[in-house]
Amino acid sequence: MKRRPVAIAVLILAALVALGDVTTTAVDAPSAESTGKFETVTLRGKVVWLSEALARRFGIATDEDAAHSMVALETPAGELVPLAKDFRGRGFHLDPRMRDLDLELLVRQYEGSPVVQVIRVYTVKPDGRYELDYWCDICSIPMYELKPCECCQGETRLRERKVDDAGNVVDGE
Repeated sequence: MKRRPVAIAVLILAALVALGDVTTTAVDAPSAESTGKFETVTLRGKVVWLSEALARRFGIATDEDAAHSMVALETPAGELVPLAKDFRGRGFHLDPRMRDLDLELLVRQYEGSPVVQVIRVYTVKPDGRYELDYWCDICSIPMYELKPCECCQGETRLRERKVDDAGNVVDGE
């Protein structure tokens, strides 16, 4: 019988608990109150590797294994705002074209956290703002990181669509 690694790990953990070698603590699912209050804000700047910005701005040398572990938005005022590496923030780690662009990010800024969660990404150009995502021309579905299409496994491309002040697409697919 073939068992998955996760199932084996669960069996081992259960055996250790039964033997008293491991203790467990029940953890409740996060409630609306425990997830924290946030506000949605717009930030402008360029996304950079946090370790490179720390070295350049403050002379802080990070460990080699931290070099490409976190990105931050560097604002025109020089503030470094770390970005969460989730389904929207991961794109900045995987595609070098997404870094060092003039960007406007719509983010969730949680109370008590220096890290923000990216909601939307816009490039800023002299003629306006452009929403940025990845697009599969075959399946017509947007994605938020450079990878094969989730549907057909075909190639995706970086797509920019001009938007108005309210964020509505005015030009493009």
